[in-house]
Parts: sequence; structure tokens; C-alpha cells
Amino acid sequence: MKKRKSSEPLTPLKVVCTAGILFFVAAIFVAVYMMANNMGQVPGIDFGPGQYYYTDIPGWQKYFLPDHYENPVPLGVLIFMFFVWGFLMYRLWTYLDQKLK
Repeated sequence: MKKRKSSEPLTPLKVVCTAGILFFVAAIFVAVYMMANNMGQVPGIDFGPGQYYYTDIPGWQKYFLPDHYENPVPLGVLIFMFFVWGFLMYRLWTYLDQKLK
């Protein structure tokens, strides 16, 4: 028996999905290549991941070090507000999803 070739036309969804997968694979490849070749690092600054970007901000210590910045709002309240905001955005998303169908 001979195999039949698929004669299904390319739909826009297939094209977008294929392009998205190719873009993702290319981004992973570029990221690994950059890490392997130590690209993007400032010579003489070795703070490790994460802290590298903060050094470009003038006076970054007062924003990121706890002994330089005092927040009048307790940390527990900020965490609570973060989760409340997330819950409200989830409810808005589900509301809009139901109304726009």
C-alpha cells in the first residue's frame, strides 16, 4: 500500500503555531549560545545572575537593599495586596472571556 500525502491546506493557525515553535527553539538556541560564550556581561563586574542589571541604576542600593529603603506599609500587607490584585485580574479575565464569546 502506498501512503497518501496529506492534501490539507495550511491554515493560519498552523502557520502561527509553526512560527511560534520555531521562534521558541531559536530563542533557546540563542540563549544557550550567549551563555556558552559569556556574551552580554560587563567586564569587571561579577555579581552573579540577577544583580548584574541593578548596577546600571544610579543609586540602586537605596531601592534594593533593605537597610536603605524603609517602606511604611508592612510586607504582609503588600503580599496580601499582590494576591488580591491577582484574584481580581483573574475574575476580570474570566468575565471578559464569557462575555466576548
